[in-house]
Amino acid sequence: MRVLLAFGSRPEIIKLAPVYQALDRRPDVQTDAVWTGQHVELAAGLLDLFDIQLTVDGGLDSLRQPELTDKFGEIVRLIGDQLRRGRYDWLVVQGDTTTAVAASIAGFLCKVPVAHVEAGLRTNDLQSPWPEEFNRRLVSVATSVHFAPTPRAEVNLIREGIPPASIHVVGNTVVDALLYTRRRVAGDYQPIDRAISNLPPGKLVLATTHRRENIGEPMIRVLQALRTLGKDGDKVIVLPAHLNPDVRQTVDEILGEAPNVRVLAPLQYQDFVHLLSRAWCVVSDSGGIQEEAPSFGLQILITRETTERPEVLHSGFGRLVGSDAGSIVRGVRALTASPSPQLLSRPNPFGTGDAGERIAAVLAGEADQMLQAAE
Repeated sequence: MRVLLAFGSRPEIIKLAPVYQALDRRPDVQTDAVWTGQHVELAAGLLDLFDIQLTVDGGLDSLRQPELTDKFGEIVRLIGDQLRRGRYDWLVVQGDTTTAVAASIAGFLCKVPVAHVEAGLRTNDLQSPWPEEFNRRLVSVATSVHFAPTPRAEVNLIREGIPPASIHVVGNTVVDALLYTRRRVAGDYQPIDRAISNLPPGKLVLATTHRRENIGEPMIRVLQALRTLGKDGDKVIVLPAHLNPDVRQTVDEILGEAPNVRVLAPLQYQDFVHLLSRAWCVVSDSGGIQEEAPSFGLQILITRETTERPEVLHSGFGRLVGSDAGSIVRGVRALTASPSPQLLSRPNPFGTGDAGERIAAVLAGEADQMLQAAE
């Protein structure tokens, strides 16, 4: 069996790494990986961390351009060329990125079955998040096997007319990647970014902000809330800033001189997991962090109006606060009011760390069934 994994962003590498590792351990599987290079800087160190060997390093200069249409066309061409060069049984994509949707279309047009990891997430609002909600719906149309992270995601797919037999609930692979990395940073870990070692004492509040729909006034309100929290004196607000120039400019303008706020460069994943292990709570608009934080018992204030991961709300780990500065300030103060972190002793609703192996097993079985049907 020959499988091609396509990824172009930091989250895709993290979430497809467990699938790559599980497939690569199988002697009867040839596992290839193509990197489109959407997030070149943000992906630093991840390929080495997860021991991923690239078959194709796209490194497309055009993907540094802001226009999604330009990126889309280049990725379709890149993936299509590789699919035509090899005889692939599966093309595996993850999530809702430009790479995922472009690759799935290339797979469909090249008649290579597409397997979608993290299938079935929905907000039912095409504008939130944008363009991710559109992307993942389109990926589902081109997909042959859907790997839903939760039963709720499975229900979403069935409602859209996806045949139940093509859906497999396997958990979220980010939990696999997180647990793998947490083992590596356990004990006397020395952060890669020295700024982390020099953080002042205090109750660590980990924050991130980057979503397109939050750029502008919503992000300004979130950052103003973080600045207010820094003035409390008992907390250290740590914000790894996204490389998007619009995000970085806004962050620097509002938080540049704020007390007890540390703006860091984008972190390598080991450092990020290390900070999660030290945090008291999280303030973020990231989808991935909604899945990662529960593995540490952390509660997260979600700075979005909607979430395609309602499991984090129903399990008590997350709360939607939007960009309302008052809600953010009150929420963080409540979560840091005790002398020790208010961690929840509950299972992560997104999985237990075996999703990669379960996906590899399904792909191998599905490939066998297709071969038998052809004979």
